[in-house]
Amino acid sequence: MKKKFCPKCGKPIEKIYGNLCKDCFLLNVSFVKKLPDKIILRKCKSCEKIFVNKKSASTVENAVELILEDLLKQPDIHSATYRVVGNKIHINLTLKVDDLEKAEEKVANLIVKSIFCEFCSMKLTGYFQSILQIRAPANLLDEILDDVQNQIEFLSQYDNLAFISKSDGKPGWIDLYIGSKRAATQISKFLKGKFKANIKISRKLTGYISGKKVYRDTLLVTIGEVNGKEKIRTDSRRGRGGKNKDAKGWRGPGCGRDDARSRQDEGKM
Repeated sequence: MKKKFCPKCGKPIEKIYGNLCKDCFLLNVSFVKKLPDKIILRKCKSCEKIFVNKKSASTVENAVELILEDLLKQPDIHSATYRVVGNKIHINLTLKVDDLEKAEEKVANLIVKSIFCEFCSMKLTGYFQSILQIRAPANLLDEILDDVQNQIEFLSQYDNLAFISKSDGKPGWIDLYIGSKRAATQISKFLKGKFKANIKISRKLTGYISGKKVYRDTLLVTIGEVNGKEKIRTDSRRGRGGKNKDAKGWRGPGCGRDDARSRQDEGKM
C-alpha cells in the first residue's frame, strides 16, 4: 500500500485531516486569536453593580463569565475555564475537531472603570414614580422602616428602579419617594398584610410619553391611631412647615408635595 505524506511537513500520515497530518491541521485550528486582549468592565460607584452591555453582575467573576459565555459559543470549543488574578484573566480552552483535541490559553488584561449607572444617576437626581406616605404611631415607625428597607433590598434584585430617592418625615409620618411603581405597590401590600394598614391610592397626570398619559401614584398607608382616637393626618392637613428628616439612612433634599396633595381617582387597594 502506497504511503501518504503530509504536503506541508512531509511526515507520513495514517489519517488525513483537511489534506494534512494531525499536527499541521491543529496548527490551523485556533480560537484564542478571536478573544480580546483586554476586557473592560464598568462598575457603579454607588450600587457597586458591574455592567456588561445591558446585563449586570454582582462580582467581577460573574461579569467576566457573562462576557465569555457569549464569546465562547462555538461548536469547536469542548470546554472553557477561566480565573481572575489581579488585573489579568487567564482563559483555558479545549478545542475538539473530529477525534482531535487541542488545548489553548489566553491571558487578557482586565480593566474596571468606575461610573454612575443609569439607575443610580436617576436616584441621585431625585427620580420617582410613586410616593409612599406612611402614617403610623411613632413607636411603630422604626419597625415599619426596617420592613420597607428589607423589601427594597429584595425587590432591587429584580427591579432596578426599586430605590428610595428622597424622604421627608416627622414622628408619626414619613413620605418615601420610590423609583418604581411596582415596588411601591408591593411594599404597600406587605404593610397591609402585616399591620392591617388602610391603603388609599391617588394618581396625578404628570405628562405624556409617545402620546400616552403618564401618571405618578401616591399611596397613603395608614397604620393605627394617634393620641388614642385621632387618626394620623395626611399631608393636606399637616401644613407646609415641616423640615426634612433622615429615615433609616435615607437622605434627600426637600421636595414639593404637589403629588402628595393630589387625591383624584382615590380608591382603596
